[in-house]
Amino acid sequence: MPPSPSRDEILAVEVKVLQAMCTGTPEGTVWDKGMLLLGAYPFQDVVHQLIFDVLQEINTDLPVIIRKQLPARLTRKGFPAVDTEKFLGAHSLAAPEAVELMKKLREWSRGEERGDATLR
Repeated sequence: MPPSPSRDEILAVEVKVLQAMCTGTPEGTVWDKGMLLLGAYPFQDVVHQLIFDVLQEINTDLPVIIRKQLPARLTRKGFPAVDTEKFLGAHSLAAPEAVELMKKLREWSRGEERGDATLR
C-alpha cells in the first residue's frame, strides 16, 4: 500500500482539480464530474472549499462565465482578497487526469488507497 499523501500533496491536487473545473481541459469540461465526485469531499483548505462552493452556486461549466462570476461572487461573500487567478490560470491537466485526481481526493478523504476506484 502506498504511503498516505502529505497535506501539501493533497492541497496541490485540490488546486489542480479546481483549475480544471474552472477553466476546462483540452478535451472539454470536467465541472460536472467534479460536482459528482467531490460534492461531499471536505476540502483541506478553506479557500479551496470556498472556490468549490462558489462553483456550485455559479452552476455552469462554461469557463467564460466562471471567469467573470467567480471573483464577483467571492467579493459579494466578503472574500475580495482571494487570488482567483490561481484557479483561473492555464494548466496542463487532461480530462482523464483531472477525473483521476478527483477520485484520488475522494479516496484519500475516506482513507482508501485504491488505484481502481470507480464512480459510485
